[in-house]
Amino acid sequence: MGIIRKQSLQSTIFIYAGFAIGALNVLVLFPNEKYFSLAEFGLTKVLVDVSLLIAMLCTLGAYPAVIKFYPFYNSYLPKKENDLPVWTFLTVLTGCLLFVFLMPFFKGIIIRKYGERSPLFVQYFNLIYPLTISMAFLYLFEAYAWIAKKTVLPAIARELIVRGLTTLLILMVMAGLLNFNQFINLYAFIYVAPVLFILYFLMKSGDLSFNFTLSSVTRRLRERIWIFSLFIFSGQVLNILAKTLDSIIISSQSPGGLQDTGIFTIATYFIALMEVPLRGMTGIAYSILSQAWKDKDLKKVFNVYRKTALNLLIAGLGIMGVLVLITPDVIAFLGPKYESMYYVVLLLGFSKLIDLGTGINSQLLMTSKHWRIEFFTNIFLVIMAGVFNYLLVRQNGILGSAWATLISFTLYNLIRFLLIWRLFKMQPFSMKNFYVLLIGLICFLTGWFMPFVLNIYVDAIVKAIFFSVLYGIFIIRFRISEDINDFFEISVGRMKRFFNIS
Repeated sequence: MGIIRKQSLQSTIFIYAGFAIGALNVLVLFPNEKYFSLAEFGLTKVLVDVSLLIAMLCTLGAYPAVIKFYPFYNSYLPKKENDLPVWTFLTVLTGCLLFVFLMPFFKGIIIRKYGERSPLFVQYFNLIYPLTISMAFLYLFEAYAWIAKKTVLPAIARELIVRGLTTLLILMVMAGLLNFNQFINLYAFIYVAPVLFILYFLMKSGDLSFNFTLSSVTRRLRERIWIFSLFIFSGQVLNILAKTLDSIIISSQSPGGLQDTGIFTIATYFIALMEVPLRGMTGIAYSILSQAWKDKDLKKVFNVYRKTALNLLIAGLGIMGVLVLITPDVIAFLGPKYESMYYVVLLLGFSKLIDLGTGINSQLLMTSKHWRIEFFTNIFLVIMAGVFNYLLVRQNGILGSAWATLISFTLYNLIRFLLIWRLFKMQPFSMKNFYVLLIGLICFLTGWFMPFVLNIYVDAIVKAIFFSVLYGIFIIRFRISEDINDFFEISVGRMKRFFNIS
């Protein structure tokens, strides 16, 4: 677990740094209606969500193929003779060309769905082309960075570079150097820089090279690669569809259209903070699990599954506690039109907590011989998310979407948990997971009943610090997680040496 802990920590630091920049964008700069309307803010979210979905389609399965089969290429071929990068690159390029050719045929349907409630999306429809193509190659190069155990590169690229460039463009609008039309057109190319960043460092380190000679490994595995990629690729598309359906359906079905999407974007940004530990852990976990399954090391698989589930629950519950405590102050800062956001944050928070608390079940299944389960369970998730979102959003707006997400992801994770338990005789829970929930509840209630302190800014800071410190003390004092305690003790030791404390 040492390499997972180290890589996860490094990635998490950069991801949170990116989220700090993103918080400035989402909570302060974008909501300033002197420069951006709520509909214009919502447009940025819808463009990215639609492009994310189509970009995964454009990869045509190259992304999961890298994660699953790279260990085989790495074991049997020198790096310079590895031909997997060139074939996956050409696959993604083919997918992008198909997208450019086929997308105009669907434009009429999109205009009919969004024209009434979200006319801005129709106006800037063509911006999904540069966004989608750059995201497709970002998916591919991220996979190579993860499998090479360079998980910090995607963290810097996707979190720091994208959000930093967004801040720069917003400030240029505020300075009068750009109007909204110029801003949104430049925003459509914002993922080009992270693609080039990852590509440069992978090629410089020798972890990515392009060999056009068909290798013996490709000849032997190509049929397995195609079958695997087809299933997993379809499952990942469905998973992303389930995660982006809310904003897509809100934009087309909610009474407020893109304005409701703007409010929902802030709530989902809050909840995305809970996912940071998972995002920091995903890349290296893929690499470790893929190698462990290849070596038939079930003990390592189980160890990774149980420890990551516990650590993700600790981190997710701690972040959720802070978010729920400070959300009333954030709403007071943003204004009365955001009042519905509190219950959205609460419901989405429970949904994400369930997702985190059941561990890295997706990564475990995808790298195992039962990878087809990834496909079929994702079909179930999309159906649930689509049906519940469509029905509940039309009646209850963004609150209905939050309920749809909670219901869908609860059923989805329950099914995957039961399948893993039955197939591998593995389940990620122990009494420690129960203790975490109990500690989190006690700390949250203590913070909730604290009196209001001075003003919304001081109140939010005091409650966030109080909860975090109290929660951290309990987790460390009762030694809930050996990884967290090891990290704490190492950090304390380094601080003592730095300050020459004996």
